[in-house]
Amino acid sequence: MRVWFLTFLSALGFGALATSAALADPPTGRVLSVKFGGEGGATRVVVESDVALKYHVFVLAAGAQRVVIDLPRVRWSINGLTSEAGSGRGAGVVVGYRYAQNTATTSRLVLDLAKPALVTREFVLAPKKKDENHRIVLDLDPTTAAAFAEAAGGEQSGPQPVAKQVSRKPLIVIDPGHGGKDPGASSKTGVREKDVVLDAAKALREELLASQRYDVALTRSTDVFIELEDRVTKARNLGADLFIALHADAGSNSETSGASVYTLSPEGEKRVDGARKQNDWILDVEVDSSRPEVVNQILADLVQRETKNQSARFAQMLAVSIGEHGWPTLENTHRKKGLFVLLSPDVPAALLEMGFITNDDDVAAMTSDPRRKKLVQGVAHAIDQFFDSQTRIVAVR
Repeated sequence: MRVWFLTFLSALGFGALATSAALADPPTGRVLSVKFGGEGGATRVVVESDVALKYHVFVLAAGAQRVVIDLPRVRWSINGLTSEAGSGRGAGVVVGYRYAQNTATTSRLVLDLAKPALVTREFVLAPKKKDENHRIVLDLDPTTAAAFAEAAGGEQSGPQPVAKQVSRKPLIVIDPGHGGKDPGASSKTGVREKDVVLDAAKALREELLASQRYDVALTRSTDVFIELEDRVTKARNLGADLFIALHADAGSNSETSGASVYTLSPEGEKRVDGARKQNDWILDVEVDSSRPEVVNQILADLVQRETKNQSARFAQMLAVSIGEHGWPTLENTHRKKGLFVLLSPDVPAALLEMGFITNDDDVAAMTSDPRRKKLVQGVAHAIDQFFDSQTRIVAVR
């Protein structure tokens, strides 16, 4: 068994083990999980442990491209299974991961990459509650083979300062509702909500890109089903500056027509903390472990309050703008509801019900390119107003 274990570790690319257990340091803690978030682009890796762990991270380009995280000697209890070594599947740019004792005093976690990627951000988080764990968080972004090889020539070591922010375009994430096995509502003639909103999302993307003011991403660009929490997580992982969900309403009265705009209700706000914990949504202000926890919590509350205010500002602009561009709206156009896609604590978000799929004229408008153009231009104008006002606020400050 010992010979097999050494051979196994050597094949995985780990360093030589101490030949005598008596020379090995006792484990300093226990690694409980390795989690991933992302869909091929920016990928977040979260390593959970029962105690705070020092770590060292670097990349290797020999053979397969890898990110390596060296730790003090730990016990591995991934997903409740305690073992000396093992492996698991990754996500995003990480194909899979492997772990084991590396030397008499260290353990190693290896992330095998699907394509070149570098650690662009890293931080540690202490638990806030008894049932939470210590976390090491790494953000991996795709890069070129040349940049990866250069980084592999000189090790990356952590923790590192966050890279300088460069000037960039605001990123708008458009979320076409439903999709795949979930068609949403349907008209009496068989027009499906999932198709109408996807067409509108693509038209809005083209309108925004044509202005050259924004970067744009869709949570789905084809007829696929995406869980609600994954829609929000994708927007946050991408670093969205604004999130817009597109839907088509339905009602029992076929005469009811017009668009409406939703932001998060007070009841929905009560769900934010639970969603944050369940989906590992970490706010930027929470990453500084040198600050007292009470200060981080105050800052987190301020971020959520500002996000709520910004969402309301955009929703009001949107409700007015689409009306001014000739698109029919409901009375009291700006409304509130506890919708999951509006729960992001740090990305301003609104949900646009473009019209009623149970109303013939609304369906005709939503499925007509020339008529839908009015809606698209109204949304794009509201986005321009929103970011223009942001610029003015920053200039005044």
